[in-house]
Amino acid sequence: MKHHRKHITGKVVVSGGIDAPVKHNMARQHFAGAHFFAERATAIESELLTTDPKDEREKPNQRVYVVGAVVLAVMGLEACINEVYLDACDENKQKLTGLDEREMALLAEWWGEIESRPILLKYQHALLLLNRASFPKGENPYQDADSLVRLRNALTHYKPEWDNSPDVHADLQSRLTGRFALNSLSTKSHLWFPHQCLGSGCAKWAVSASEALVCEFCAKLGIPARI
Repeated sequence: MKHHRKHITGKVVVSGGIDAPVKHNMARQHFAGAHFFAERATAIESELLTTDPKDEREKPNQRVYVVGAVVLAVMGLEACINEVYLDACDENKQKLTGLDEREMALLAEWWGEIESRPILLKYQHALLLLNRASFPKGENPYQDADSLVRLRNALTHYKPEWDNSPDVHADLQSRLTGRFALNSLSTKSHLWFPHQCLGSGCAKWAVSASEALVCEFCAKLGIPARI
């Protein structure tokens, strides 16, 4: 039995798209969330100031939004610097316009060593590695960002204390006093932390403190804004 092969000539047209690998960065989303939470905290605080002071139903929500703004602002800080290092690993010239191949290679080479280090150290390390001026620790935006991270840590690893012996959070109070308006729903008879501290002023400061450091960092590196 003979087998006959048919030879088909002409063009073959393939329809449909080819899926390419995609990465989703979270820093912008975290910062947007922090903005939203700060706005909600401000709105609730303003509303409660004009209602019956005995109406306590919205107070817990105000606290939730303030804490959310603080936590998300720090999440944005960390996600942002991680994304910079990983963009360098991917040799993403579009997101790291302003850096040459050698500089991206340096960031990529050090990612494994720096990945688990403290957030602000990652920022400082990137600047020093690429021969840019690091952030002076005693000045803003570094000082505010450092205080913000410490506030987030105090919330994450919260330790209750007696109102007549507020020793645990004394350093935090010293660092943060004067940086933002205190919670207008609290009084001086309340513990400074968390009651006087966690108001809309704190939430708005958290957003501005985190974004200020990111914006200056990008300017120092000469890369496109990440916010």
